[in-house]
Amino acid sequence: MEKRSETIGKVNLDLSYYSGSDGYSEGAVEDELLTIVQNEPEESFNDIIARRHTWNVLYHLSDMRGNIADFLPVQKTQKVLEIGAGCGAVTGVLSDKAEHVTCIELSYRRSLINAYRNRNRDNIDIIVGNFEDIEPDLKDEYDYIFLIGVLEYSGEYIHSSEPYLDMLSRLTGHLAQGGEIVAGIENKYGMKYIAGCTEDHTGVFYDGIEGYRDTEKVRTFSKKGIEALAKKAGLRTEFYYPYPDYKLPSVVFSDERLPHPGEMTDNIRNFDAPRFVAFDEARAFDEAIREGAFPTVSNSFLVLLSKEDRIESFDVKRTLYSRHSDERDDRYRIRTDIQEDGYHKKYVMKYPKTPAAKSHLLGMYDSYLKLSEKLKNSSVKVNRARLVNDRNGDFVGVQFEYLEGKTLDDILTGYMREGRKDAALKVIGQFAAFVRAKRPADLDLIFSNIMITADGAWNITDYEWMEEGADPEFIIYRALRYFRDDNGEVIPEDELYAAAKTDTARKAEFEKKEDELQLKIAGSHVSLRSMYSIFGRGYVTLAQALHGYGELLRPGHAKFYYDTGKGYTEQEMTYYDGRVSDDMRVCFDVPLPEGVKQLRVDPAETSCMVRLTDATVKEAMTNGHVCDKTVFFDTEDPQLIFDLPAGCREFHLEYVIGTMDKEMIADIGGRFTRYETAPKGLLKKPTEKKAYDKVSLLDRAE
Repeated sequence: MEKRSETIGKVNLDLSYYSGSDGYSEGAVEDELLTIVQNEPEESFNDIIARRHTWNVLYHLSDMRGNIADFLPVQKTQKVLEIGAGCGAVTGVLSDKAEHVTCIELSYRRSLINAYRNRNRDNIDIIVGNFEDIEPDLKDEYDYIFLIGVLEYSGEYIHSSEPYLDMLSRLTGHLAQGGEIVAGIENKYGMKYIAGCTEDHTGVFYDGIEGYRDTEKVRTFSKKGIEALAKKAGLRTEFYYPYPDYKLPSVVFSDERLPHPGEMTDNIRNFDAPRFVAFDEARAFDEAIREGAFPTVSNSFLVLLSKEDRIESFDVKRTLYSRHSDERDDRYRIRTDIQEDGYHKKYVMKYPKTPAAKSHLLGMYDSYLKLSEKLKNSSVKVNRARLVNDRNGDFVGVQFEYLEGKTLDDILTGYMREGRKDAALKVIGQFAAFVRAKRPADLDLIFSNIMITADGAWNITDYEWMEEGADPEFIIYRALRYFRDDNGEVIPEDELYAAAKTDTARKAEFEKKEDELQLKIAGSHVSLRSMYSIFGRGYVTLAQALHGYGELLRPGHAKFYYDTGKGYTEQEMTYYDGRVSDDMRVCFDVPLPEGVKQLRVDPAETSCMVRLTDATVKEAMTNGHVCDKTVFFDTEDPQLIFDLPAGCREFHLEYVIGTMDKEMIADIGGRFTRYETAPKGLLKKPTEKKAYDKVSLLDRAE
């Protein structure tokens, strides 16, 4: 075999096994990705993702992809093999943790993207080619072998009667003593699939649940299915549960730290394909958690497979839970882990995810000292913290005491389930009295951040956001607000405020202050939630689906263009999501920039029918066919244009929207005039009589 190689920066590409053509490709998307990684620093990727508005760029470039691996105890003395490294979304994290990373990737184009992305790292080699051809020549033994989104494709690339078993068996031969295979894979019975997401690999609803009717090339598994496969390969298993899934996880749970009710609320993440929502996934998750069924319906698994039981080491920590605070400005991005040492003692660690976040964590430790001093004579305790440095004396993170007990939030919701509302209101009153008396200045003093231990003591577990001189009334407001956000109307709002003796007249003031705090935390970072509002694929509820809403996957998603005298441009356009009822009635209340003379609303990006029911301005221009107050659009660029009165700073708009085939609209379009202007009275009937065909389901007396 001829030895061929290429070097990109400090990364070596071994091309000896490369056939000369990529086995799979995303075409122009990969060209775009290559241009980005060649010319842009990683720090700019989030902004680029927000501007490009595509799932492929988000998936390949988001640093959230690395969350699936960065909590694992990979050591700087260890070797890692990464199968199916793709565009390097996880490779960089592994490189930062390990002594050396060997990547195997079938696609040369993706290997180039990986190499350019990580060209300043000197411990990465990429072998380009099919794993089945390369594997017999692998000489090293590896402490970790990563299969992130790869095991399910074994049927495509391993030529045997049992490709999934054969893949694991082959990899087992390359494990060092005590080594582990790390596999990230979807759960075929994941809650998202049951609730209405398409299968990630085939794009078919319920394909995995139904056993993949039309393909033998891809398979996902249930938890029991993976356990059976591993047992057949002679491997033991340890499960983690990434949430919302392994692709862009924000939290990773384990069997030792399963989720609590109220933690599974981030369920609408379908950037790659449309979906429907058959039921409230958050409530369904909560019920599964209460009944001990969460591992069965977790959306994804991260499975650690090994030949023998773990070798206990007092020096190696084990992570039981990992939460990534990614939706923040770089100054505040941190990771919070629950860990266990070799003596099985649990503790909490907070790590900076960016260099800029180190000062934030040091500030958190300073807040601990100040809060402890302020409450030293109080019955309320502050969770102990200490700074952690490495052997060179460099700052690593902040360690906190791990407390067992129930949060105040749990206790309050428990009282409500037991029908003890008076007890819950009494505790809320005690909380408010404590805040007013002690003025703790801890903006994070919400009910879920107060732990009640077995001795009945209140312990403050989080003091990340301290503000000297903070208004105690704002702290109380935040606690009440987040309790309602997490638990709904378990206690009516007026009773909550009355129990806390809170002045409801200041609510608007506090809401504005809360918005300012969230803007400070988010900074310039564009969150996934914001991205979803721009280029998520949308969803329909079961009620909407049964109503028959056709191609309108996001009936309340509209473009608003502002004309300040320069015409309509994409730079002066905003997407808004209106309130949508189950009968497809859409309502917007949109703030307007100063100086807007004309407003253009594009209610959809497909042919549709729109019946206007209310608007700030009662006259509109349209490029559709008008009949009474209904406009029929036979274009994929429907438009309603409103001339605005001087000084107009808010626009109210209501309409009912439905789909109609373009050909159908064309058939009926000739029956009435296409209006450039819809006269007053919203959209008024044409003045001349038009001919209509009559349709009736029931005989009606004239």
